[in-house]
Amino acid sequence: MEQVVRTNRTAGVAVLAVLAIATLVLLAAAVTALVPGAALLGAQPSKLVVVVWGPLLVLLGLVVSVGAWVVRSGPSRRALTTTVAVTATTATLVLAGGVGAVVTATVRAGGSVDPWRALTLAGPPAGSAPDARTVYTTTPEGQDLHLAITRPRTSAPAPVFVWVHGGGWASGSELDRAADMRRLADAGFLAVSVEYTLSAPGRPTWDVAGPQVACALARVAEHAAEQGGDPGRILLGGDSAGGQLAVSVGYRAAAGTQRSACASPVPVPTPRAIATIYPAVDLADTHRRGIGAREFAVAYTGGTPEQVPERYGAVSGADALTPGAPPTLAIVPARDHLVPPDGATRFVAAARGAGVDAQQVDIPFADHAFDTGPDGSLGHQAAFSVLEDWVTRRAR
Repeated sequence: MEQVVRTNRTAGVAVLAVLAIATLVLLAAAVTALVPGAALLGAQPSKLVVVVWGPLLVLLGLVVSVGAWVVRSGPSRRALTTTVAVTATTATLVLAGGVGAVVTATVRAGGSVDPWRALTLAGPPAGSAPDARTVYTTTPEGQDLHLAITRPRTSAPAPVFVWVHGGGWASGSELDRAADMRRLADAGFLAVSVEYTLSAPGRPTWDVAGPQVACALARVAEHAAEQGGDPGRILLGGDSAGGQLAVSVGYRAAAGTQRSACASPVPVPTPRAIATIYPAVDLADTHRRGIGAREFAVAYTGGTPEQVPERYGAVSGADALTPGAPPTLAIVPARDHLVPPDGATRFVAAARGAGVDAQQVDIPFADHAFDTGPDGSLGHQAAFSVLEDWVTRRAR
């Protein structure tokens, strides 16, 4: 009997130790969620604590909280187990509040979240590769630039969604969002992703990338019907650097001032709408206040805002603004450290002031690139479902 009691006591201590360790993790996650800039779980995981790990942490918190209350027995351990139970429960409520805030913002903006995918962090669907990858132009230096094309599974001419990838103008590929392009194709779009020349120290592309995207738009309009698309319904989108290019090119196309990097029998089309995720539409502000953004901005423009102010103006969304600019969506992470959200907020306000149908959707507890985690993550579902709903409604 004494041996049984000793064994039970040892097991109880072990269970309590596991619960206490899990509670410390939950507490660190809750503090990280509450305090912007806190990195108690490490620099990168802390940025994703709500938008990727949040649902799993809430589930863990429920298990730990229930477990701690259940094992709360015996006067010698009651105070400790009560502390663990209360702490775990409080941390779980904080994390559940963060997850709930993201879900609420998503649903209010027309998006949706699948809880199972968010919990399992499901990967992209099979068969996400584009249907074709074609050259749309060749640069004077001999670089072939490609379009990644994902065709709709419908017979009627489909609206066309053209995507410009991010990566600080210095990295990234037209293949980065293949799974998202496949989803848009499944939703009835001809989805096209654009390659453009990347910047590097000593090789700024502020006056190169935009005309290349404009050339791609003209090529898409010229050949859309051959791929099952409707050249009269072209929508444009991009994330981060790609968001800047989408706004700059789309707005200047609407004003009739956008230069193209190639000759085409079709003029650069004005997009029916522009959808962006954390767009760098105020590059001077991003250079000044974005943590880690200066090297990207300088490589892209060839200098600082003080050295080459006209170049920063040339890639600014506000400088390209006219009353005829297309309807515009900006999905903005509230805690963006790289592209401070105030820049997008000012841009959207200026666009509205000019009479443009501009909408900003703020994603709470989210940092830059919050949607580039696992395909099923809360952040990815939030960003993409909002974007898909918005462009679908404006493609009609």
